Amino acid sequence: MHHDLNKSITVEITLGHLLFIWNIISTKLSGSPLNDNFTEEEKKAIWALEDLLESSLVANDVTELPQAEWEQLISKAANHINSLPVGFL
Repeated sequence: MHHDLNKSITVEITLGHLLFIWNIISTKLSGSPLNDNFTEEEKKAIWALEDLLESSLVANDVTELPQAEWEQLISKAANHINSLPVGFL
């Protein structure tokens, strides 16, 4: 079977998931010392995902916020994720 790796796909997640995942990637993976243990391919995959998530946040009008508002929004996103059934995704 031939798979077209250039084919664009659509993945749907809630805004809460998007926020929380972007926050994890941008604060815990991007530029962290863990990056030293990643291969170049792994680094590129993480950066591409971070860029994609960031673009999605901008498209959903989630842009720069004061630190206190950002922390409150991330806290709400964490609560959202915790409120979903485990088999949600």
